[in-house]
Amino acid sequence: MTVGGALNQGKERLFYAEVDTPMLDATLLLSEALEVSKERLLASLPDQLDRERWRQYSELLDLRCAGQPVSYIRRKKEFFSLEYYVDPRVLVPRPDTEILVEEALALLETDPLIQRVHDACTGSGCVAIALKHNFPTVRVSGSDISREALQVAAVNARRLLPPRGIRLYRSDLLARVPGRCDLITANPPYLSDGEVENMGKIGWPEPALALRGGIDGTDSLRRLIRQARRKLRRRGWLLLEASA
Repeated sequence: MTVGGALNQGKERLFYAEVDTPMLDATLLLSEALEVSKERLLASLPDQLDRERWRQYSELLDLRCAGQPVSYIRRKKEFFSLEYYVDPRVLVPRPDTEILVEEALALLETDPLIQRVHDACTGSGCVAIALKHNFPTVRVSGSDISREALQVAAVNARRLLPPRGIRLYRSDLLARVPGRCDLITANPPYLSDGEVENMGKIGWPEPALALRGGIDGTDSLRRLIRQARRKLRRRGWLLLEASA
């Protein structure tokens, strides 16, 4: 089978599974099976695909058709030009969350008083690490209530930042974060309990703890705002991602 034929067959199988981006997913999974970049793969579409590579690709497609996100299957996700390790212990970083990073970087560029930044509900650590990577002189920390999520964040910090690049705390929002901060960022759980329950019924693989925001989805947001008043220095900043 040619590489192009493998992509077409993958597209048919994934479309049957009602995936929103079947061709993109099939391409990424085939590049994973072949251990080449997506660009290298697209340049080699006429090439033949051997039986072993086809078997590996078929196994990846089966995982995708069973509902596993491509990022969990590949164990990686690009976010703000860095490649993060991800698995079912954390949410997959979303492009929308890059807006949170962009806004925080804009504040760091214009407010010289910002010397300590804390990212609550840090998950994979993508926001905290992206901020430290772009502003290495600023002290950055992250926290999460999930011990498992903090394990993933620590892996990413070791891979993407110099030693001791960020500090990580296990904390229910800001409750056990020491000291005061100049800027607090957070992408907290903001889905309603009903939404998370419906997602669980269809086998949504991401951790419910990182999604569930109470009856109307605002529990974590309201608690964060209250806690931030005690954790921020005077005229400090709080940036939150939330549902419109």
